[in-house]
Amino acid sequence: MKIVLFVLFVAFSSSRQDIQLQTSPIVRSSLGERVLLPCRIVGGHSAPALTVVWTKDQGVAVYPHPAGEEGAAAGFRRRTSLDQSQLAAGDVSLLLSNSSAGDEGNYTCQVERASGRVELRLGRLGSRPRLLVDRFRSGRSLSLSCVSRGWYPVPVVSWTRSDGQALVGAPLDAADRGSSVLTDVRDGVTLAVRDGLNVTCAVLNPVLQAQSEEVLTITGDFPPDASRWLLAFWAVSPLVAMAAGIMGYFFKRKRDSIKDAERRAREAECEPLMNEDEYAELKKELSGARAVSSSEWKRVLSKRKKIFLLTPGSVGPELSSGSHYWEVPLRDPSEWRVGVKKKDAVLGRDSFPEMGVWSLSCSPGKGYRAWLHPPFPITPSSQPKRVGILLDFSEGQLTLYDSGTRPAQRLYTFKAVFPSPVLPFYE
Repeated sequence: MKIVLFVLFVAFSSSRQDIQLQTSPIVRSSLGERVLLPCRIVGGHSAPALTVVWTKDQGVAVYPHPAGEEGAAAGFRRRTSLDQSQLAAGDVSLLLSNSSAGDEGNYTCQVERASGRVELRLGRLGSRPRLLVDRFRSGRSLSLSCVSRGWYPVPVVSWTRSDGQALVGAPLDAADRGSSVLTDVRDGVTLAVRDGLNVTCAVLNPVLQAQSEEVLTITGDFPPDASRWLLAFWAVSPLVAMAAGIMGYFFKRKRDSIKDAERRAREAECEPLMNEDEYAELKKELSGARAVSSSEWKRVLSKRKKIFLLTPGSVGPELSSGSHYWEVPLRDPSEWRVGVKKKDAVLGRDSFPEMGVWSLSCSPGKGYRAWLHPPFPITPSSQPKRVGILLDFSEGQLTLYDSGTRPAQRLYTFKAVFPSPVLPFYE
């Protein structure tokens, strides 16, 4: 009898020492869900009578069998168990409910003297990404941001274009979630755009190997990128505007001095008390005020696009827009009238700007005058023999010059919104 019991004891002890376990190296699961850590006795050895102990990391008790959850550490009580119905088949897998980030780590399944290890990794998918247009940096450069909330652990963000090109993004400021382990992501990218381009933002959970993505389709017409010449233009524009303002100021001063001199000349013609020397000095002053600088005269001559000859009683070609310059040689310098008129205007004694006629004339007994209502007398420094005319539609100006002198003399400038077309004429 003693011999039989000894043989049974040796056989039982040998069977316990020969136990082998089958586990999974890594288990991945979603945060907050129920997790199964697999551990099975190879060969289906029955486990109810065996000692089974689950521990974590540095030997923290997770679940001991047969003691049950009362022998577990405080953080695992009422959350861990073994499926009692499967013990007879050798299945000693651990059931862990309501998993949290603190449950991640290495677990050891020990049955008698045999043991196996299982690593638990947890993850959570966040919200579907939203693509936001931050701003246009230039005509064809667009900044986008990709926003998603509630990820664990920190996800990987990637950008791609519809043509397969990968884009390099950069993390932007993230919202603070306090003590929560969840992460909100905001990633940005800047790219050159074109009509019909698709941009995809994908957010990948590295633990679950699952991702969520959003696609933005870019449509519309986009201006070209600003070139270096355009940037230079914007840099120089303020200087040009300043120079134009200064030139305009001096031009106004010069025009005012001309008007003042003409006023004094008219007064001189009507004032018998002014002697001949004073009158000559005033005409000399007026001549200096009317003088056109060489640079300005080159600019005037550059407007000469069409060359046409006007004879007394004739009209020139129709002019509708832009700037035009022409000259009229005066056959009789003592009696003439030149200018422009509307196509249907009739020249006569009442041919003033109100009637669509802008002109300058000379006649015996009346002298030189601009045809206004009333007529405005002009006092040239000498008798004009050739009259130059500059018509600028955009500026709304018609300027007549004594182009036969050097320097050329400005005679008078009309300001008006000229109709289209007008005709040059010489009477």
